[in-house]
Amino acid sequence: MHRYKLDKISSKNWLTATEAEQIRRLIAASFNGVDSQQYFNKYFANPAHYQRRVRLYYQGDLLLGYCLLTFHKDANNSIVMGASAAFTPGYRGNNSTFGFSFSAAISTWLRHLRHKVYYLDTMLSPAMYRAMGKKVAFIYPNPNMNKADIARYQALVPNAEPSTWQQLRCLKTVGRASNYTAEDISRLKASTKAEIAFYCQLNPNFAQGTALMVLIPVNLQQLLLTGWKWLKGLVRRQQHKAAPLS
Repeated sequence: MHRYKLDKISSKNWLTATEAEQIRRLIAASFNGVDSQQYFNKYFANPAHYQRRVRLYYQGDLLLGYCLLTFHKDANNSIVMGASAAFTPGYRGNNSTFGFSFSAAISTWLRHLRHKVYYLDTMLSPAMYRAMGKKVAFIYPNPNMNKADIARYQALVPNAEPSTWQQLRCLKTVGRASNYTAEDISRLKASTKAEIAFYCQLNPNFAQGTALMVLIPVNLQQLLLTGWKWLKGLVRRQQHKAAPLS
């Protein structure tokens, strides 16, 4: 059975009853401590979001995962993009969400040049933080934040809970957790990968329902430097493929 993607927009071709039920089942299987119907209503059917976009990943009739983006306008002339994603265990780790999220961020910024645009995600997964942190030019929190960075970040997440790392207020108790096995949790906490190790330092209780508030500003500098970072990575991969085997 071949794999394919479906893109849905709340204002055009929103979810069918079958797709909605598949998503609810995947939510129930992917998170501990969550009511799948309440979660679906909060993220997929919340009228506070002026738009919702979701990409569905299928193999035949089987839903392998989804990436949902939500959009709402704040009183301070800003647009905040939120996200939710879930994947079956065998489909995790494919970097499936970045391209979809980044292209939506660009189009949102271009259509709202008079607004400040932010991507704000409550990340329960160290692996997701690493996947985003490796690709974008600016992500917060990060280990190199200066006082000005911290002040700007804190102003945009005023209700966040404190971490033991520099008492940075960057956490949120969400009452759900990714459905990791004990082996998964041990492996993540022992990881030497910089982004995962930093996430675990900030949020050691990610498996007990605490999420990291991850903020990514969407502006010209971010888009240009992220694009440049992507191009350099592409060149390195091409050079690696072209290198002769010794």
